[in-house]
Amino acid sequence: MVEVLDVQYVAFGQPDLARAEAFFVDFGLLVQHRGDGEILFRGHSDIQYCYVAVKSERSGPLAIGMRVASLTMLERAAQYPEASPVEEIDRPGGGYRVRLSSPDGLLFDLVHGVAPVEPIPMRDPLVFNQAVRKERKGDWQRAPMEPAGVLRLGHVALLTANFRENADWLTSRLGMRASDLLFDGDPSNPVGGFFHCTGTGDWTDHHTIAFFPADAAAVHHVSFEVQDVDAQFLGNKYLVSKGWRPLWGVGRHILGSQIFDYWFDPAGNVVEHFTDGDLVKPGAQPSLHQVSDDSLAQWGPPLPVANFLDRRVV
Repeated sequence: MVEVLDVQYVAFGQPDLARAEAFFVDFGLLVQHRGDGEILFRGHSDIQYCYVAVKSERSGPLAIGMRVASLTMLERAAQYPEASPVEEIDRPGGGYRVRLSSPDGLLFDLVHGVAPVEPIPMRDPLVFNQAVRKERKGDWQRAPMEPAGVLRLGHVALLTANFRENADWLTSRLGMRASDLLFDGDPSNPVGGFFHCTGTGDWTDHHTIAFFPADAAAVHHVSFEVQDVDAQFLGNKYLVSKGWRPLWGVGRHILGSQIFDYWFDPAGNVVEHFTDGDLVKPGAQPSLHQVSDDSLAQWGPPLPVANFLDRRVV
């Protein structure tokens, strides 16, 4: 079996690369490379690039890159009937990939050997004086209003009308496991779920791929991790000051616990900042949850689940 380690990048078609660059820099990404018809963006981690904007007449997802531990894993994945051969990646950092088509026709790139880059320092996380534990004494908190510096790509959320087939594919092809499952009416009717990577063998993000129910397949959003809650709120304020269009936030999710805010990029795709997400042990047994408005957030601006799934502002 192939077991993925983490998500590496997403690639999206963007009709206006200059406008996309302006947004993603304000969002907190950094330009790593400008190539022939595409821009590679990185975060502050050692990952070469985490978002690829490709010049295209049509906006939308082109690929989800998932990292594996070895070339042997890629050779194993290349044996799947829906897979490409192992091929070299013609981008800075090089490496190899195998391209898989999911049951919904979404392209997954399994990658290995993309050269890392030198991490870019971020400010330290803020230290909180809690009611019963005071750890900051004589120091002031003055985080600046600036783009919410992104560390890395954290997860991708997908819409599907065929959850069971896609969940089975994610489990059998990528070795992923459910952390939480969503059902409609009865636990025997699963319609969505949150899936974690198992390749690390250690604590891992509560979800790296999520599925939500919908009438048609699509990418709902892609999500990037920021340093702390102040980076989240101040980054939100910064994007508002630049005139970019928000969808929802700031709030805290229930499943996964992330503090979130969601934004439309210039082409109408949705991207998210998050911080303070849950971790799980690979292979942990999933919990079951009824889909409802109450399952979306512990706190934050009200938003019906139908609006969230349709990506519609109230």
